[in-house]
Amino acid sequence: MMAISKKMMNAQALAKNEHLFRCPICSLTMEFKEDARLVCEKNHSFDLSRQGYVNLAPQAHVTKYDKRLFEARKTIITNGFFDPLLERLTALVDERVQNKQAPTIIDAGSGEGSHLASIVSKLSDATTGVGIDLAKEGVLAAAKDYPGHIWLVADLANCPFQDDTFDVMLNILSPANYAEFTRVLKPAGMFVKVVPENDYLKQLRTIFYDDAERQNEGNPVERTGEYFNTVKTERITYDFPLNQMLLEKLIQMTPLSWGASEDKIKSALQSEIPAVTVDYTIIIGTNE
Repeated sequence: MMAISKKMMNAQALAKNEHLFRCPICSLTMEFKEDARLVCEKNHSFDLSRQGYVNLAPQAHVTKYDKRLFEARKTIITNGFFDPLLERLTALVDERVQNKQAPTIIDAGSGEGSHLASIVSKLSDATTGVGIDLAKEGVLAAAKDYPGHIWLVADLANCPFQDDTFDVMLNILSPANYAEFTRVLKPAGMFVKVVPENDYLKQLRTIFYDDAERQNEGNPVERTGEYFNTVKTERITYDFPLNQMLLEKLIQMTPLSWGASEDKIKSALQSEIPAVTVDYTIIIGTNE
């Protein structure tokens, strides 16, 4: 029997789940055509790329998340940087969806797809995983590396999905659009947001930042509470050991170095930091 291509695996996932979508231009329902297109009732059409993703962002967006960054992130991920976090997130999601026949999970800000793919791989085979991000290079990598899921270039402020669609919404170290997220989340769904805590990468922050504190962009726990009746938080902290190669990849991966002077980047590369602190808060919102 001929092996199925990665693109075909992604096409099958789209065809099976065409009911999830609404057009990002006119908000009408969509269907997946045999010639590998998502088409709405007004004939707005979006092709499945040869890599196996669909671009549902009507306007082009330029981001700082380029191919080099995602390659560095993949190296860091494969060396276990996120493992303790992903173990906890998988347990939370599994507890929520284990009794559902065909659960749907979306990662809003999915990057190169590894978080969603890791979590869904440990759930029932009936689970549908959808990853969306505006960074085209990340979505392209996800479609190539993790076939069989749905990967989309899409705007978090204009999610191309029907109302009340997803059982779980993941938002990991990524901006949030709470109004859109709650619109596409089922009434009994679960929202899981991960934000960096005070000690996150503190060994690097002391090099890149002149002051000890980062700019705070509002309180995500309070924001979650504006949209969900029940909000719980968990804190997870651990150390990640580094060698010189991993230090270089971590600096490439993190926005900490964006806009930093050459001297600061050089100082960080020469710091010989033996380990960095990984420190997150997991915010869980439900309407129970």
